[in-house]
Amino acid sequence: MKTATIDTGETDFDIPRTLDALPKHPNVGVERFSLALGDGKLIPGETVTQAELCEALGLSLSPLRETLVLLEEYGLVEVKPRAGVLIANPEMDFLRESYQFRILIEVEALKAYLKAVPRHEVEALLDRQAEIIKDLRDDRSEAAIESFVACDYFLHTRFVEAMGNKHILATHNRLQLNLRNVRSLHRSVNFVDNLLTAGQEHLDLLDRIAARDIDGAQRVLRRHFESSAFRVFVAP
Repeated sequence: MKTATIDTGETDFDIPRTLDALPKHPNVGVERFSLALGDGKLIPGETVTQAELCEALGLSLSPLRETLVLLEEYGLVEVKPRAGVLIANPEMDFLRESYQFRILIEVEALKAYLKAVPRHEVEALLDRQAEIIKDLRDDRSEAAIESFVACDYFLHTRFVEAMGNKHILATHNRLQLNLRNVRSLHRSVNFVDNLLTAGQEHLDLLDRIAARDIDGAQRVLRRHFESSAFRVFVAP
């Protein structure tokens, strides 16, 4: 398999701290749909008119229709002729299939990442993850949560970027967006504790990567995804 060279000079390597710093979906409507779910402007299970969706997303009708094609393809809405647009309520099958797909991609991507990643990148990720865990323990603020989510997105994306395949990366980005939407809809009193657990799993994974232990890293990654799925639906 073709692998990409990861170019991260020690002076310009930057791990995002906010969601705004992450790459945006090429369709602005999809990005705004994700934000509207997180803000509670759109409620899973409800049916809205296209006019109401235009208002919620700040789109005119023509770009909305382009957005709906993508959202329906992603499994996030169902367009019902003469009835409106059903905002999908993600269920266990949706979550299981999304995680299964991500496992297939990232387990393979780890091989390319371990071959290409420089030592200082792994050290920077370890340091940031430890910093985030401390911040979450000391201050369970939205800013600390956002910093975790941004780093999580960045870390998993780095694995897939190492494969040098833009089509796989685009699919992976869609899966990450879907799962980010699901997590935002299933926040509970244990949400921060679940993030802390995931952060410790990230540290374990990065330790295996630093040791160039591909079998150990793949094993930890699989366990991390299985635990993440359990935390979202079974033990929120």
